[in-house]
Amino acid sequence: MRTGRVLTLSVLLLAAAAIPVATVPTGSAGADQSPPPPPAPTPPLPAAAAAGGSNYDFYYLNGCYREPYDVINGFAKAPDLIRYQLGQMRAAGQGRLTIGVFHHHGAESGAVMDSSGGTLSQPDMKNLSDLLAAVKAAGFAEVTVAMNPLSPSNPGGWDGWQQSLYDENWQLVQKVHDLVKAAGMPYRIDLGNELTPSTGQSAVVRYDQQMWRDYTARYGPADSVGFSANSNDPGQVPNVGKVYGDTPPPAFDIHVYGDEYNQFVGDDQQLRRQGYRTQPIIIGESYYNDPAAADGFAKASKDSGRQILYLTQWPKTRANAPQCDQVDVAPPLDYSAYRSAGF
Repeated sequence: MRTGRVLTLSVLLLAAAAIPVATVPTGSAGADQSPPPPPAPTPPLPAAAAAGGSNYDFYYLNGCYREPYDVINGFAKAPDLIRYQLGQMRAAGQGRLTIGVFHHHGAESGAVMDSSGGTLSQPDMKNLSDLLAAVKAAGFAEVTVAMNPLSPSNPGGWDGWQQSLYDENWQLVQKVHDLVKAAGMPYRIDLGNELTPSTGQSAVVRYDQQMWRDYTARYGPADSVGFSANSNDPGQVPNVGKVYGDTPPPAFDIHVYGDEYNQFVGDDQQLRRQGYRTQPIIIGESYYNDPAAADGFAKASKDSGRQILYLTQWPKTRANAPQCDQVDVAPPLDYSAYRSAGF
């Protein structure tokens, strides 16, 4: 669930969310329609209930079209609606969020922000700060901020080493880290969403190794998950050791879609082969509010002996319409299937 989920602008029907805030209006999917105003805010639950939660990147869908509705660069357009949705997610028992920073060296386009020069624009940085303040005010126990470099900033697409793009990404990581830390709530940083190297990705290996060295030298490893891994890519989890060596992050962030029991058990075995026997797992992405996934993860954790710290679902249903192949729920309010399974 990486770059395609941001850049695909499909124009078809929205799959029904389990607990919708409001009905999506009809009209051209390409139009930048304004979502309906929010009802009165819901008081947040106490922050002590530290369950998992959701990837919260889009506050609205117009058909399958999501680009104008990113929660960071769209925060100034819909602050009351976003705050209301955060309150609804807390009221539904969600305790943690993952928020993606989609960026590249280039002009801002939809959800993708311009990171030229190693920073976001002043309005985008303010939006991120204001969003984190709203997350904290809603009572969430923790937030993960996930860096999502897209072409040409993603090393997965480099023909050779690009030092200037690496430097730009590293500068942005520092700016985002310091802003997130200043928000004053527990946090983790994902240095690259699903950017664990796969088979044959020598530039990604070098990028990750250098970024991990630079990051840990400046901040230490404790507040990062390193680079999250796509479990459905058979080359990523076996390459974790190439990135971290003897200094892994305190927990690994793994994304799993389908065959959850066997995928998790297989990932545990791969980590053990590389000497990582005790680190817990964060399920950073999985199908939206999915009972089968919840059951598979719970059984796999028990059978493998590998702890799952928590889970943040991605807003894509298992049976979603193919036309909305990356995101078919906004906002991701319902977490009941995972809550019922202990997540």
